[in-house]
Amino acid sequence: MPKISTVIYTCSKCDAQSPKWLGQCSTCGGWGTLTQTTVSGNGRSGASANIQLEDIPLLDAAASSPVARIATGIAEFDTAIGGGIVPGSLLLLAGEPGVGKSTLVLQVAAAVANAGGGEVLYVSGEETAEQVLGRAKRLGIPTTRIRCFATTDGSAAVAAIARLKPRLAIVDSIQTLAVPEVPVDAGGVTQVRTLANLLLTTAKTSGVPTIVTGHVTKDGAIAGPKTLEHLVDQVAVLEGEPTADLRILRTTKNRFGPTDVVGVFTMTERGFIPCPDPAAAFCSRGNESAIGSAVAATTFGNRVLLAEVQALVTRSAFGQPQRRCVGIDVNRLHILLAVLARYGRVNLSASDVHVATVGGFRIEDPAADLAIAAALVSGSVDRAFPFDVCIGEIGLDGTIRPVRAFERRAQEAMRLGRKRIAAPPTSGNIRGATLHPIASIRDLAAALEPTQNSSS
Repeated sequence: MPKISTVIYTCSKCDAQSPKWLGQCSTCGGWGTLTQTTVSGNGRSGASANIQLEDIPLLDAAASSPVARIATGIAEFDTAIGGGIVPGSLLLLAGEPGVGKSTLVLQVAAAVANAGGGEVLYVSGEETAEQVLGRAKRLGIPTTRIRCFATTDGSAAVAAIARLKPRLAIVDSIQTLAVPEVPVDAGGVTQVRTLANLLLTTAKTSGVPTIVTGHVTKDGAIAGPKTLEHLVDQVAVLEGEPTADLRILRTTKNRFGPTDVVGVFTMTERGFIPCPDPAAAFCSRGNESAIGSAVAATTFGNRVLLAEVQALVTRSAFGQPQRRCVGIDVNRLHILLAVLARYGRVNLSASDVHVATVGGFRIEDPAADLAIAAALVSGSVDRAFPFDVCIGEIGLDGTIRPVRAFERRAQEAMRLGRKRIAAPPTSGNIRGATLHPIASIRDLAAALEPTQNSSS
């Protein structure tokens, strides 16, 4: 039966499909994200296969043995992905430009190669072999067991992986490779989807674990179709400000382990090294209080990190006050400002508000609400907050709500010498800590009044 070609339009942001081009995706609302895709078929809805029920074996847990992971020796990397690289898996490592994706995968390649048992194939579509070698020399990485294949031909890269069967394959990056048979530029929706399918099939059939790097969009989402994230076995995101030294590796998808584990690194001239004390890495000063500053005990995966929040409040020189955030969702800031004005009698509608976290560390934990509000009030009244750590979520009614894992957060704060903890009244007692109950936004504002501050 002759093949039938159909033209559809696929959204590069959410992978939704449409029979015609639209300026705005009807699913995710993205503008200018629909691209043309040609789908070929044979005109049949499907073909029947002669498969008997007895040909499909039952799963026998007793007969199965645990999968032997490949440990890289980079502790934070192995921890973040669940204990090591799983043979036959496909891992996507995404991150912003300049965050250090190529440096990290080159260190992983060297660690696996030096552990013995085979060579590592490094497919580079962004750099030449000489450039990769130069970066390895700068980092002091031995390359005797690393094969570098510099190409932008996706078919040639897949064929090299299938033929060499290395201990580990790395593709840097999937957006730079293109399959010649697909008449679309590299990085397009069809190219990325085709390459992901080819790499996944090769990894499963040959047992070669493969790590591919990917780009992210300006809003932080992984570039390419959503199918890319669905196809791969693991998705790890490398985060951090390119101008800062700290990097966080978090797993957002993991078919072989949990997704609540993170790795924290320090970026040096010799590459990534594990951060010695992640809990204190995002505090710029000791236990002394400062105006417009508060410390939040947040959970990031399975770890408790103390993050310092700084707020600058100044009278607006323009008609429309400015709201700027670094590391904090601006929509969350607007909610907290509204709650402060309604229940705390702290009206900042005529002031410019700038809020940032130390090191650009992004906070999504609701338990940081109390610290953000404390920094805002402190900056507006020009007085230092009298407590070391803030733990609590703020409701729309102005009440301070308890949060999960409070005891673990408090213990980590005490380990760093921060014993004066502002928390909801229902948090209970923590041995060795001095808990100061903050039941509502009004209590928070009262804690920064002159009489309260002097008595503290």
